[in-house]
Amino acid sequence: MPRSNHPFSIFQKKHNAQAMVEFMLVLPILVILLYGIIEFSRLIFIFASVSNASRQAARYGAGAGEIHNGTTFYQDCEGIRDVANQSAILTEFEDINITYDRGLTQSGDQIPISDIDPNPDADTCPIEDHIIQNGDRIIVQVTANYEPIIPILPIDPISIVSANARTFLISIPIFGSAMPTGFSAETPTPSRVPTSSEPTKTIQPTFTKVPPIAGTQGYKTPINTLSPTFTLTPSLTPPPTWTASITPTLISCTGITSVTHGALEFENNTMRMNIVNNTGHRLNVAQVYVEWNHDNGHDGNDPTLHLTQILYNGQTWSGDEFSPSLFVPAYYPAIPTGSSTINFFFNQAYNSLDGTERIIITISTPGCINYPIDSSK
Repeated sequence: MPRSNHPFSIFQKKHNAQAMVEFMLVLPILVILLYGIIEFSRLIFIFASVSNASRQAARYGAGAGEIHNGTTFYQDCEGIRDVANQSAILTEFEDINITYDRGLTQSGDQIPISDIDPNPDADTCPIEDHIIQNGDRIIVQVTANYEPIIPILPIDPISIVSANARTFLISIPIFGSAMPTGFSAETPTPSRVPTSSEPTKTIQPTFTKVPPIAGTQGYKTPINTLSPTFTLTPSLTPPPTWTASITPTLISCTGITSVTHGALEFENNTMRMNIVNNTGHRLNVAQVYVEWNHDNGHDGNDPTLHLTQILYNGQTWSGDEFSPSLFVPAYYPAIPTGSSTINFFFNQAYNSLDGTERIIITISTPGCINYPIDSSK
């Protein structure tokens, strides 16, 4: 078959060759662009993994309660790191640091707990359980390095760091509000309520003789027989008696008949608070709650304070409690009318205050149910 010399055939060959050359020129740019998209996506993904790891680990460490072996969550260092590593996708974390602090000052500076370094670069886990109190924080810092898959450009590894803090809620008192109006307490007051009395009729039989029947034959003469006759003899019931009736008496812990308190006072090893009961009635206590500077309350070689005794209205609680706060167990003293003082005794002088000192007494008497006597208010 003869070769075709059609001009369009020559033009088609030249066009294909030109397209091939143009594609080869553009291909490196497309590859670099695709590579950049992949690497940038990896960078964002690693950043999200690090951020999520620190957040989830801090959330786990701030959990309340204990795990299966009796260890608190914030002491479970291995568990905290395991939770963080669950977010390690497409990367491996270089460091997982765990530390603690007592919150931030108004200027944003961290408040350390005793001699614990609050810097997130430090790793102070585990921590003693008696050091932690309400308002303290756990801080988890996770670090990962980003490196390109193919080092086309001379880029040094990029360190990605994320720190997350969570606040501890060790023990929280829950109080309701007092009833706004008075409650009618039942007070027995004797009143004269006579019992009605009427003569009661009783039947008493009497007997009389019946004479014999005369002039009859063939029959035996009856002898004296008794036939009953009935008379009514009245008898009286005892005199009227007195019964008690219930008279309501209003009780309220608000307004004029309120329960007030004074400021906290400290003397030697005693913390006390004065209470004034203006209700005119003795009030029952449902719960006593106390907070104190247990780890630095004493200015001396041993700064710790142990709560050893509580005395109020002649009722005593004794123990040896070393913690930042306490719901006093099985202690339900009564609040007398007028002025009284509740005293908390420690093992040594309380001469270093940190502002956490607080006493809350909850009342259980109807009319004042859940009314809190709170030293902080």
